[in-house]
Amino acid sequence: MNADELERRLNAHREVLTTIVAALAGKGEVDILDDLRPDTLFMNGQEDPGVLPSSAFALEQAHADEIKRIVDAARQRIERR
Repeated sequence: MNADELERRLNAHREVLTTIVAALAGKGEVDILDDLRPDTLFMNGQEDPGVLPSSAFALEQAHADEIKRIVDAARQRIERR
């Protein structure tokens, strides 16, 4: 699998997840957006934000950023309804 195909697959997964999250949150049956909120923030416990991040920190931050993108997209989708 090349990088373009991987990116297309990840984008498709993101779209499906956004649709599911928006549907659940829009019905009000599950407060999924609040449940996902802690996962959108990565706290590494360091006091000095100027310290260069390690590769582990970069991976965790990318994980949190992706969840935040999905949650934000779901919120926007709900607001457009």
